[in-house]
Amino acid sequence: MRTEKEMMNLIMNKAIHDERIRAVALDGSRAAKSATHDKYCDFDIVYIVTDIREFTKDPSWINTFGEILIVQCPADWYSHPYDYSSHENYNYLIQFTDGNRIDLTLIEVSHITNERNNIEPRIVLLNKDNFKELNAVSDESIYFIKKPGALEFFNTCNEFRWLSLYISKGLCRHELYYAKYAYDVLIMEMFLKMLNWKVAVERNFTVSTGDHSKYLKRYLSEEEMKRFHSVFPDGQYEDIWDKLFLLYDYFADLESYVAAELDYSTNKEETRSVREFLERRKKEK
Repeated sequence: MRTEKEMMNLIMNKAIHDERIRAVALDGSRAAKSATHDKYCDFDIVYIVTDIREFTKDPSWINTFGEILIVQCPADWYSHPYDYSSHENYNYLIQFTDGNRIDLTLIEVSHITNERNNIEPRIVLLNKDNFKELNAVSDESIYFIKKPGALEFFNTCNEFRWLSLYISKGLCRHELYYAKYAYDVLIMEMFLKMLNWKVAVERNFTVSTGDHSKYLKRYLSEEEMKRFHSVFPDGQYEDIWDKLFLLYDYFADLESYVAAELDYSTNKEETRSVREFLERRKKEK
């Protein structure tokens, strides 16, 4: 696998020697100090170019960065085909066979003014024309977990308990994927919101757990991580039932803690009655 230095040399040499590329910026995890920095980090690169069409009409030029395993172009998708005669932004997501990955964003100079609005971490690597709109950003507060208002907190708690009924119905009917989807995707979104609020409230909402809560292990104790691991079910109906009650009780504990810290109310009667309903429904299976 090529080193970070080797990859950056390729990226920068292309920009330096190609007059059509007027500036280069590094975004994403490599620009954020708090992110995990290892060999799996993508290179989130922005090229500011004179005419974007010269870089989109023939994608073969990206081979200069190495042997490609697979490429994705999210700007050109079946639901929103890209107009290759346009000057709109374009992305090449490039996975190389050696394990490196470049997420390359192309922005035409004519659209440089939009970069004034960027507030995510960014390192400016090259600025041939001294674009004032292209600024370095070190502040990572954009990623911080946001404090919920009372209504969002209430809705999240209510939605969690409501979705638990979906899971129970799917389990009673032996509709495996329906139950798993409701568990792994729908209710887990509510659970992770509450778990993230617990992490954030302990740190005055000046913390980020990253995309899809990937940094949670940084902030949970060993005991908390064990409890977190314990709520993920396998594909057996009985195990999903068991894990549902573990998840339900875990959420209730988190809800009580966060509510106390934020001085919000909780609906203990709803929590109790829904759990009892789930217990009765389990006996019907």
